[in-house]
Amino acid sequence: MTGIVTEIVAGSAVDFHARPLPTDPRPHIWWFTPTHSALVLGSTQDRSIVNSTECRKRSIEIVKRRSGGGAVLLSSATTVWIDVVLPATHELSVSDIGQAPLWLGKLFQKELANLGVADLTIHKTAMEKTVWSTLICFAGRGPGEVFTSDGRKVVGISQRRTREWARFQIVVSLAWRPEIFLALLNAPKPILEDIFQCGSDISLDAHLVGQTLFDALKEKLTIEGQ
Repeated sequence: MTGIVTEIVAGSAVDFHARPLPTDPRPHIWWFTPTHSALVLGSTQDRSIVNSTECRKRSIEIVKRRSGGGAVLLSSATTVWIDVVLPATHELSVSDIGQAPLWLGKLFQKELANLGVADLTIHKTAMEKTVWSTLICFAGRGPGEVFTSDGRKVVGISQRRTREWARFQIVVSLAWRPEIFLALLNAPKPILEDIFQCGSDISLDAHLVGQTLFDALKEKLTIEGQ
């Protein structure tokens, strides 16, 4: 079996995160647009950190993903979300979790630069935690993640690994809305100034960014599979 499998899906973030890993041994690229905004928790986070009343009032879904890290706020207007799922035997699926996402960071850095987002850097070393990074994904630094020159995270990456698969969940921050994020969390939580500069505002159309990255990933995996 050769080639790659690509899907463009719009729907509930709850349904998408419940999606099982593939049953065929090909690379998969899933570009997902949530029809409702969603607060997505890392695999080890408890739902008690979430202000469920505020989420219901704002029609924001509460989801737990299978990959690690802190919470992420997803919106079709302010984020782009793409998953890359690789067989463990794939050339790009290296076992070192600190090295595994670097190719993704380089690819996203290049494509965003082509869209006019200048002076981006990639975090190439081990995870760097801050006071609030266990709670909020964009408050920390992980390998392969992309940042602006002033330290705002543009591309966040989390991983889930099994014996057969490596799943990379990638979110691009188009517009960072920390005031909404904080309203959805219970105490203890940061004040606005603590996370004001965590995410980026790169002022690009979500569909343009998504399509550009989706096409670049397809090209990259097609070349690697030849």
